[in-house]
Amino acid sequence: MEDQSVLTEDLNIGDLFKLCSGTEVESDLKAGLGAEELGALRKALPKMISWSSVQDGVADSLMQALHVSVLGTLANGWKHYSMFMEDVRRSRNSPEVEIVSAIAEHSIHSTLHPFVDVRLAGRTVHEIAFEVSLETRMKGLLLGLKKGEIISIELGECEWTGKIAVAQVDILERKLKTLSLPGHLRLKQGITIPIN
Repeated sequence: MEDQSVLTEDLNIGDLFKLCSGTEVESDLKAGLGAEELGALRKALPKMISWSSVQDGVADSLMQALHVSVLGTLANGWKHYSMFMEDVRRSRNSPEVEIVSAIAEHSIHSTLHPFVDVRLAGRTVHEIAFEVSLETRMKGLLLGLKKGEIISIELGECEWTGKIAVAQVDILERKLKTLSLPGHLRLKQGITIPIN
């Protein structure tokens, strides 16, 4: 999706999958869960449960599990960037001053591991574990820091790729998209960066 402002405080990982395709993610997930390679997973379920009935519930549950903040996920990746962490320390030592931390170019690789329980008569009969892989490449990033929290973000360009897999089979993939982001985003609530 080119030339659209999409970065907001409320954007979650599930929204990002939808934005990058313009289609409903749930239907794409259901189709991916129909892959032949998942035959072993389907056979692991008790015989009285049909896989087609599981597909709908699993896709819906996975989308709920992807209600993870995009900004929070990115902030978690920034804490591994030593120059940024030095600026976070400086902002804690001078709490009355806003420090702008500039990152010319940076990539963040994140992996989430949500799972869905398949239940029968109140008991878990099978657990389906997913792997959600995200790659974000940023250029021209300015982070406003105060008291060890990110309070503002300005990002020139962002490229994003996402993939969801189950049982080592890719069931949904979004190829690299360039997202144009709004100029300066002042956060309603700061994102705390823990010092290692």
